[in-house]
Amino acid sequence: MSKKTIHDSGLIRDTKAFLSALGLDEEPMGIFYTRDKPATGFCPRPQTPLCQLPRESTGEVNWNSCVLGKVRRARREKAAAYFDQEHYGCLGGAFFMGLKPCYESFEPALLSTGIPGKMEGEHYVDSPETGKLFYEAFEPPKAPAPVLVIQPLSLFTKDQDPEIVVFFTDRNTMIGLNALTTFVTRSPDAIQMPFGVGCCTMISWPRKLLSQGKNQAVIGGFDLNCIKYLKKGEMTYAVPFALFKAMLELWPKSVLGTRAWKRLNK
Repeated sequence: MSKKTIHDSGLIRDTKAFLSALGLDEEPMGIFYTRDKPATGFCPRPQTPLCQLPRESTGEVNWNSCVLGKVRRARREKAAAYFDQEHYGCLGGAFFMGLKPCYESFEPALLSTGIPGKMEGEHYVDSPETGKLFYEAFEPPKAPAPVLVIQPLSLFTKDQDPEIVVFFTDRNTMIGLNALTTFVTRSPDAIQMPFGVGCCTMISWPRKLLSQGKNQAVIGGFDLNCIKYLKKGEMTYAVPFALFKAMLELWPKSVLGTRAWKRLNK
């Protein structure tokens, strides 16, 4: 099981059967890093290369697009969304994607109570000091290659494998994925729901847990700024590729193979 690549014909076939059992009509997206940009796809417009930006900005850098916005378009058109040193869209996103080594000095204030006269805070935490504690403690894994690609699994080629697989789920699908993850891992705490903005919970947290040797799922989609890029009631459910392959193999033996689940799906 662990040696299979996403390009194996059986794996793609198994994915279709699995999605049908879940009641999900959209294939998951795969996240991976590469040296090459996709031949086609969507990316943010070019900006000042990250390596040329000062270590601390004033907060006036033009954030022209959200990571989730490009992913939404890629989902709609069954194409790739990609990001690199010049096509990152958002400085916060660049940090959480591992393309930028440090966070901006104003971001703890943005996360909390803002900067009077300059910036309205998001009030996710109670103060800039608390916001700084989050950023100081959270170090996203560095990008292992220059380009981050997020694309449907069916677009992967022979030399590509996703690092992370992301489902876009409603409540019923979440119930099934939650139960299946517990079944596969034999762990009651294999599903995490940590704090973070949309790209953080979809990319950074799953990669961070994986780098720690943890085969765990991450539920996301709580960021108010990213909700507009998701369907109503939709959440993200991100898993390591190894966990995804185990799901494909074992789902018929789990709750997804029971009459109770089939009744729910009807």
